[in-house]
Amino acid sequence: MIFVVFHGSFGNPEENWFPYLAEALEPLGEEIIIPQMPTENHEEFSKLGEKTIPKKQSLDNWLKAFESLLPKLKGKRLCFVGHSIGCVFILHAANKFNLQLDSAVFVAPFLKKLDPKLVSFNIVNSTFYKDDFDFAKLRKLIPLSYAVYSNNDPYVDIEQSLKFAQKMGSQKIIHNGGGHLGSIFTHVFHLVE
Repeated sequence: MIFVVFHGSFGNPEENWFPYLAEALEPLGEEIIIPQMPTENHEEFSKLGEKTIPKKQSLDNWLKAFESLLPKLKGKRLCFVGHSIGCVFILHAANKFNLQLDSAVFVAPFLKKLDPKLVSFNIVNSTFYKDDFDFAKLRKLIPLSYAVYSNNDPYVDIEQSLKFAQKMGSQKIIHNGGGHLGSIFTHVFHLVE
């Protein structure tokens, strides 16, 4: 199986639990791809103010970056793993390219705008937000999924994660006290083996 992991806004493949996941899956003979998606520098971007337009992070740029992976994924068993905005990106990618996945793990998922205080995140995420997908189609393309969320996520309200899980028919896994789930939580990934 090929595991493709999508980081969140301002993210990169070396953060959070992504390297650990690669270290855990590769000895099992699984292939893992963690692409660097186009992102802004958080510190610099946050200083620019509310009228700033992202130059790198947009849905179109992420879809273009992802499209280069498609030949490698064709005809393979696939599990996509998304963190934060990476979750809704998985839905966009599956929908646009009619990708048939075996499973997906959505970590700290949401579909709509975050708290208004999170200005820089809402700006770079604005083109990704969507809550009117054809969810019947997506549930066929992604027949097995897990939504992992926390009761104290400082970015994603628990109701957003629950709504995402409900619309996707995902099995829900709460990680109490896990914040935005950027740390390692290995028990979740044993579910998709």
